[in-house]
Amino acid sequence: MIAAELMARAVERQGARTVFGLPGHLESFFGALQALGMRLIHMRHEAAVVTAADGYARTKRGIGVACVTAGPGLANAIGGLATAWDAGAPVLLFCGRNPLDLLDAAPHQELDHIGMARPLLKWSATVHDGTRMAEYVDMACRIALDGRPGPVMLEVPRDVADGRVDEDLAKRFLGPMSERQTPAPAADAIKRAAELLASAERPMILAGSGAYWGDAGPGLRRLAHDFRIPVMAHCEARGLVAEDGEVGFSYAFGHPAAKAADVVMVVGQKLGSSVSYGAPPYFADDASFIQIDSDGAEIGRNRPIAVPVIGDPGAATMAIAAELAGTHNRPRDPAWVQDGLAERIEKLDQVGRAESGPVHPLRMARELAARMPEDAIFVGDGANSLNWYKAEIKVQRPFGWLDQDPLGSMGAGLPLAIGVVAANQETGATRPVFVAAGDGALGQYLGELASAALHGLPMFIAVANDGGWGASRNITKRLFGGAYGVDVHQSRYDLVAEGLECHGELAEGPSDVGPAFDRAIAAVGKGKTALVNVLADPTSGDKRADPALQMVPFNHLYHAEKSRRHGVPDK
Repeated sequence: MIAAELMARAVERQGARTVFGLPGHLESFFGALQALGMRLIHMRHEAAVVTAADGYARTKRGIGVACVTAGPGLANAIGGLATAWDAGAPVLLFCGRNPLDLLDAAPHQELDHIGMARPLLKWSATVHDGTRMAEYVDMACRIALDGRPGPVMLEVPRDVADGRVDEDLAKRFLGPMSERQTPAPAADAIKRAAELLASAERPMILAGSGAYWGDAGPGLRRLAHDFRIPVMAHCEARGLVAEDGEVGFSYAFGHPAAKAADVVMVVGQKLGSSVSYGAPPYFADDASFIQIDSDGAEIGRNRPIAVPVIGDPGAATMAIAAELAGTHNRPRDPAWVQDGLAERIEKLDQVGRAESGPVHPLRMARELAARMPEDAIFVGDGANSLNWYKAEIKVQRPFGWLDQDPLGSMGAGLPLAIGVVAANQETGATRPVFVAAGDGALGQYLGELASAALHGLPMFIAVANDGGWGASRNITKRLFGGAYGVDVHQSRYDLVAEGLECHGELAEGPSDVGPAFDRAIAAVGKGKTALVNVLADPTSGDKRADPALQMVPFNHLYHAEKSRRHGVPDK
């Protein structure tokens, strides 16, 4: 047995049956995967490789595996690592390296891989002894999944991967694995959290990706349905409580009402930019906060926390629900959320209704929402276009939404979707995958359409093609009265899709969108990746000057207040 075979067995043992990669230095690992009957999805760019492994990890709620070559391969992969790091995705990245005897000899394709990637990793190591390969893989995966998940990396020199190992010693580390263990929350913290929720007139829950990784769905649903506490969810937490417009909402859509909450329980969500820093004016200054997180370092970011709860979000939410049922069972009326959203709903209803001219992205979102089954998985990408999808798409099942948040990595949508579809194929899940992207975002990894076609990964892709970087166009128009450095051609992405073995459609006007979507969905049903290129309205972002139409609540007043407190003049 060579060490590359041990790598493959160790990865399989972690529950990953698919690996994403690009060849170079570690071709022996690819051969070992084939010998084991594991799937290799080889792609066109290393950042996309890591992001596909990220999408796979999020879908399976487990380890995603990526493999890239040395030097420029890892340099390219850094963008994918950054996305996985900020999203808390447990990706195991294997990075090739020249043979150990070339250390410090200035060989081809060599960089300080660990030093370069360290800020974006929970842990990394160089494997010097192939016999210990399974030990290293186990350690890396254990760290990747512990607490708040995140990416890890093993640097594997070519001679180590290709070298023979002592099979008797190596197999000692292929026995039973230790299970992931998350600390239980303190009973006193649970009691205080329940008491604070019970005292509230307008409690709400803000759930993030940590709620998804911590399997908090059952607890959140009980709190929402038994006690009528509205849940506003973000990223992978969307769908843990069905977005019914009564107790289930996305934070993107529901945030205008959040300022009325008097108690906010944050579950597995960083209090950062994507949720307005948990600060006024989006949340009341005098609101009391409970924060549940498996990572104690996240407690108290940007505002004081009345009740910190460190531990497993799933156990914590169930324990709080049990405490409320035992001593504080007083369901609330969540109608205050609907009252707070009345203006937004009214204004949105007036947008994107034109039957002529360029297509508004909200028209695309409505057409897509009408065609997505309840179990669909939506993958969003872009900025201006994604704003309108966040206004319309309502997620009804767990893990029904993922996008480039929290880092905001444009272009992540297509490779994320590749990982999602691959994971579903591996497990036998039949949930259809719908991708919605802006033309700028899709163009970043356009070559991965060929990867999707090559590996038989059917998905639907809608491109809002407004011929530019829409969000930046909005900014330049506001600051300078015109657009500069933000416009591109409204290119024929549908023809590119056809040239890369996918199904392509062009929709030039509002009445074309629905029929083009139907034909594309039919092609997906036949096993194809299908793309619809919609010529979108370049002025659609102008309406986002109205806060009621902004689904991404950037908290400019928070920045101004921070500057004022530090003596910086308000420009």
